[in-house]
Amino acid sequence: MSQQPSPEDVQRYAARAGIPVDEETATAFAEQFAQQDLLLEGLEALAPPEPPERDHWEPTEADDPLAAFLTRCDVSESSGPLDGMTVGVKDNLAVAGVPMTCGSPVLESYVPEFDATVVERLLDAGARIVGKTNMDELAFGGEEATMRLRLAGNPHDPDRHPGSSSAGSGIVAATGEVDLAVGSDTGGSIRFPAAWSGAPGIKPTRGLVSHHGFVQYAKTLDNVGLLAPTVENLARGLDVIAGRDDRDERTRGAEVDDYAAAVEAAAGGTLDGLTIGLPEELFGNAPDLDEVTRDALDRLEADGAELVEVSIPDYDLWLPAWLALGMTEVGNYFRANATNHWLFSEPWPSLNEALQAGFEESGDELGATFVGARLYAEHLSKATGDRYYSLAHAARQRLTAGVDDALADVDVLASTTVPMLAPKWGEGVGDVFGALANTAPFNVSGHPAVSVPCGTVDDLPVGLQFVGEHFDEATILATATHWSDRYDWAQPSAE
Repeated sequence: MSQQPSPEDVQRYAARAGIPVDEETATAFAEQFAQQDLLLEGLEALAPPEPPERDHWEPTEADDPLAAFLTRCDVSESSGPLDGMTVGVKDNLAVAGVPMTCGSPVLESYVPEFDATVVERLLDAGARIVGKTNMDELAFGGEEATMRLRLAGNPHDPDRHPGSSSAGSGIVAATGEVDLAVGSDTGGSIRFPAAWSGAPGIKPTRGLVSHHGFVQYAKTLDNVGLLAPTVENLARGLDVIAGRDDRDERTRGAEVDDYAAAVEAAAGGTLDGLTIGLPEELFGNAPDLDEVTRDALDRLEADGAELVEVSIPDYDLWLPAWLALGMTEVGNYFRANATNHWLFSEPWPSLNEALQAGFEESGDELGATFVGARLYAEHLSKATGDRYYSLAHAARQRLTAGVDDALADVDVLASTTVPMLAPKWGEGVGDVFGALANTAPFNVSGHPAVSVPCGTVDDLPVGLQFVGEHFDEATILATATHWSDRYDWAQPSAE
């Protein structure tokens, strides 16, 4: 411990907890706490080692004009099924010995000492990590001000938003600069860059992919997933990263399939027997974009698929549930310096220490969007006693049952991925909740979703989203393959 607690410290702690403590009691507690602190120092022997030495360097504007990367590196350790594949990793997942900023000035000097499980599995499979990709500050995106370290550009128009918050991963996947990119998705943060930058991207079922070594936003909404130039690469990558990890209890119920085999079987195959549900709740907010996705779906129908109009009962519960869950969880997570209490997981004391120091020493450098979320979390806790967080779990159950009901007689659900085009930087997203309306419901329900390019409006990409049953990534990837066979999108340049 840095210092022995004083009676005044104890009284400050008591005031924050809303518990009155007199001077005599505070003095007694201070002595008790000092003795207990001595016992805790025995845990220091378990502190992790120093980060390994791995080469890394800053990207230059000449080499990276769209600001897709925050750090470049070249890490490879083994051989396996992903030999020759290059990978970009979103900068909220740990690559040992390589800086991890989470897109924020408060972590600019932090270097993790271990690889995230996803990174470890990719390296073990023969992949080569070539950089940490750009992202919005602590995964809070949507406007120019949230890209704190480098302002990323859309590959189709550098003056436009590439999609938050896995912005860099979307860029390098869309341009083909990497074969695979790791991202994370809390309300659409993989599917937004997939749609706006123009690349396939998958948000897996909650619990399929380990979060060990991942700096989260909201633990029950987050998903680590992938973007890639092709659906085949998504499937190959998911084969490697999916599955149980004893370091993350979220994965205990993971049901893994052979995704590459499913995609291979679908390639060039018949659409006979494929039933696609069109939820009425996910169409109508963006008629021009919906027309493009409906044309794509009509092409699938013409080749043998069956389109069925369906509805998602209790769909409207997604927004209050997503808001209460997300704001409460992000507030508690960062209040605890990235510690998940009541969750069995591997320790990350270096991150805890770095965040605490960053918030204390550089808190005034935090962007307004992240600060607003933290303060709203405090408001929810103080004003409601977390009542709405509890009710949000009831809403989650209702919405999940509603999505299951919509999927009961179809293989997948389909919709426009994001019901708006990529805005220009400086214009903002506008109606943020409206933009999330087709993606975030499936973060609440936990169902898997994949987005693939399906056309353009005003020369900007439009995404087509397929949603499946829990742990049925094989079906949505196969369906995405059927569409990809019929649509050859133009890959933009990174220049």
